Amino acid sequence: MSKVLITGATGFLGSALLNHLYRKEFQVRALVHSSSRPSSFMPGVEMVSGDIGDRQQVMKAIAGCSAVVHLAAKVHAIDDSGSEHDYQTVNVEGTRQILDAAVSSGTKHVVFASSVKVFGEAMDGCIDESQAPAPQTPYGQSKWQAEQLVSEYAGRYDLTAVSLRLPMVYGPTKKGNLYRMIEAIDHGQFPALPRLRAVRSLLHVENFVQAVVRCLQSSNFSHAAYIVADAEPYCVTDLYDWLRAGLGKAPVRWRVPLWMLRGGARCGDVFQVLSKRHMPLTTERLTKLIDGAWFNAAAIARELGYQATRSFKETVPDLIAFYRRVTSV
Repeated sequence: MSKVLITGATGFLGSALLNHLYRKEFQVRALVHSSSRPSSFMPGVEMVSGDIGDRQQVMKAIAGCSAVVHLAAKVHAIDDSGSEHDYQTVNVEGTRQILDAAVSSGTKHVVFASSVKVFGEAMDGCIDESQAPAPQTPYGQSKWQAEQLVSEYAGRYDLTAVSLRLPMVYGPTKKGNLYRMIEAIDHGQFPALPRLRAVRSLLHVENFVQAVVRCLQSSNFSHAAYIVADAEPYCVTDLYDWLRAGLGKAPVRWRVPLWMLRGGARCGDVFQVLSKRHMPLTTERLTKLIDGAWFNAAAIARELGYQATRSFKETVPDLIAFYRRVTSV
């Protein structure tokens, strides 16, 4: 079986992918920062310590691999304090290092984890691959530049290379806004959301893994980049209600009106400026929560056979069980 290098292998996505590929009898090599072996790695997984910014270390890691799944990145956060230089160094130049190493070592298959942030921030309706990228943040711009590098190298060096545009990926992890949402609901610190009409696309980590496997099994791609998402988008109000029920809380009797949430968010803006501390409710946070972000994964389903087998509602018991397990330690 072919050997696959995974960068960012200690992260949430990387660990899930690495262990799945190993169970499916792929030979797997992980590029990690530390020389100590993560407890989440299966015993037979090969590990190489290094940094994607170091050409010699990347060359050593990729040698003998027929494919690389490039997940290592500086990730986007809602309260992002990273500089544009950070995104350029890690997301753009790091990707260039991986591609250069792939060309030099004869590695022909490259799968790059990009983001739906390449499309921008405010979006109306359902977005598919026909939508032109228009990134508005340093993170989104860096992912779009990295995508263009992947496409450029694929054409110039005859690589079988593709980018996957991911929305928020969820599953058993403490990282990200979803865990904080569960925690806030559990502690009675999250307002009962009104019935919102906008929907958002999410991606279960197991659906992400399936998409990567489909890409590794494909010999060509008709798209330079594919959107990957769960089968259907979700209303944020439903997400709130499902999590609330999963936590064993009574159904909501009264929902906070949207105008009241907006007013509270404006107050949060003021307090954040005055106190120089992050407030739990600001206009930026509320906008990210209630605005629509609907993405269509029909192209990868039609062309590569991707099928989202996990959905948010049926995953809630697993999410809550993980949360209870973590908080009980």
